[in-house]
Amino acid sequence: MEEFVWVSLAVIAAGLLLLIALAAFMLWRIQRSDEKKLAKRIAKLPFLDKISLAGSLISDDRIPIAPRIIALVLVLYIASPIDLIPDFIPVIGYLDDILIVLVGAGLLLRSVPRHILEEHVVRYEERGGETKTLESARR
Repeated sequence: MEEFVWVSLAVIAAGLLLLIALAAFMLWRIQRSDEKKLAKRIAKLPFLDKISLAGSLISDDRIPIAPRIIALVLVLYIASPIDLIPDFIPVIGYLDDILIVLVGAGLLLRSVPRHILEEHVVRYEERGGETKTLESARR
């Protein structure tokens, strides 16, 4: 029984190290490319606009099936109570969720055609600018 626990811990640790390495590689690739600017623009959008952006990208017929599947798997994993590492384990329990979101976001950013993503982001940026103008006019 004790041997099973150690083997399980070793498998979990190896999986976590692999996720960390993959997330670091994805972040490095994004930092070293023009995708960094686009990722920053997306990060500046309000939360609800990010959700709307995701919905509009998924419903766009020009997006290939692979990014749609990645997005679906990412949402299902985050919503699922089953994790690689249970959330009740302090720090490490949430670390796997964060790493999977980072890797998934990086894969999505790289797999959606750039011109389509740019088109959608510009639309939400312009809409956000209109919202700010309306709010300042109300004051």
